[in-house]
Amino acid sequence: MKIAWEDMTPRQRRRRKKALVRQGVLALAVLVVAGGLGLGIWALVRQPVGEEPPADDALQAQLPVQVTEPEPPVQEIVEPEPEPVVGLAQSDGDTAHLSDSVGSAFALLINADTNTVIAEKGSDLAVYPASMTKVLTLLTAAEAIDDPQAEFTITQGLIDPHYKRGATITGYRAGDVCTLIDLFFGAALRSSADATSALAIAAGGTEEAFIEMMNAKCRELQLSSNAHFTNTSGLFADDHTCSLLDMAAIMRAAMDNELCAKVMSTDLYVTPPTPAEADGLTFQNKYLSWFLEKQPEGFTVTACKNGYVQQAQNCLVSYGVNEAGEHFICVTAKGHNAETMMGDHRMLYSTYAK
Repeated sequence: MKIAWEDMTPRQRRRRKKALVRQGVLALAVLVVAGGLGLGIWALVRQPVGEEPPADDALQAQLPVQVTEPEPPVQEIVEPEPEPVVGLAQSDGDTAHLSDSVGSAFALLINADTNTVIAEKGSDLAVYPASMTKVLTLLTAAEAIDDPQAEFTITQGLIDPHYKRGATITGYRAGDVCTLIDLFFGAALRSSADATSALAIAAGGTEEAFIEMMNAKCRELQLSSNAHFTNTSGLFADDHTCSLLDMAAIMRAAMDNELCAKVMSTDLYVTPPTPAEADGLTFQNKYLSWFLEKQPEGFTVTACKNGYVQQAQNCLVSYGVNEAGEHFICVTAKGHNAETMMGDHRMLYSTYAK
């Protein structure tokens, strides 16, 4: 029977308080145990069955991936090859100014390796280059023709204009088939005007178009305003001119061209047989042959091209090497005769190219 609080004795009230405290403590303990059990069940529900908690590596794999750009490979620094020296040879304080020591009216000697004027006489003045022109023709054709072994058929229209003007011709007849390399040798060694016209047509389509290519080459070589060519062979024309400095630059470029250097360094060439010449045509550079027979002292001439028209008189451009391995180019113009011209080249090489 439950006794009301107000009816209890003091002793009963103390016992009742103790009982209530015990009940509260017990209830609190039950709540704590029940809460812990609930949290445990919640955690088990969150973890998939049969799956272990993630290890450290797995946790690391779940982190955002940081992409690291690879370092670029170390590139080897390659020094560019030096650009070839172009333009006209330059004088310096050591340049010798020639006067009566040469018989030709115009003379020039340059060091082709340094593009420096060694000795000169009127080298910047306009002259008529005559058949020295063919050096530029050979260079322009060599750079434009892909196959020097290609065949070319000679026509009467190619021969007649040069024959009528008294120009040197190869000896090919209309209808003859030759190779372009035969024409290169014909132009260089025999100085044949029909050979230069044929090369011009093969390289440029027409001779007029090829002459434009020749003058474009002059601009590329940074020649002077004196350099202007109106034909491929060097026949006289009032406006067909260049300076000795211009011709030296043309020769220098030609000797840097493998085909030109080969052709201009040959003194004798025989073509395959033709219908009229069973033994072939013989082309000879007699001036190179003369040099090969008697070289300047301490010097070797390896290539040359002469020229002659009445207005230009005797002209010659030559190329060679001294005993130290240095390369030189000599150009003379308006020599009274071949002996004067050849003597000037030998003297200039022997005196100034050591």
